[in-house]
Amino acid sequence: MNHQEIQSISLNDDNIAVLFTAPWFQEDITVLCQLLLKEIPKHQVKEITQGADRENVRFSWLNAEFVLNFDYYSQSCWFSAQDDISLIQINPLFGFLTQSITVHV
Repeated sequence: MNHQEIQSISLNDDNIAVLFTAPWFQEDITVLCQLLLKEIPKHQVKEITQGADRENVRFSWLNAEFVLNFDYYSQSCWFSAQDDISLIQINPLFGFLTQSITVHV
C-alpha cells in the first residue's frame, strides 16, 4: 500500500465523505479504518462486516451508533449514522474529524 493521507473530509447531507490522496485496495481497508478511528476518542467498535468489495465498521461514540463504510470498486469511504437518533450526532462527528485529522491536498 502507498502511504495514505486524507485529501478531504466533507459533510454531505446525512453522511461524511472521506477522500484519500492515493488509490487503495481492499486489503488496505484495515489500515485506513485505523487511520480514521484512532482520531475518535472513546469510540467502541461493535461489529465489522466484510463483503466481496465492501467493508463496514459499526462503532459507538457519544451514545450514538455510526458505520464507517468502504467500497473498493468506487474508492468510496464515508461515515453514516446507524439510525435517526444517531443522525443528530453526525455534525459533531464531522466537526471533530475536521479538527483532529490533518488534510493533505
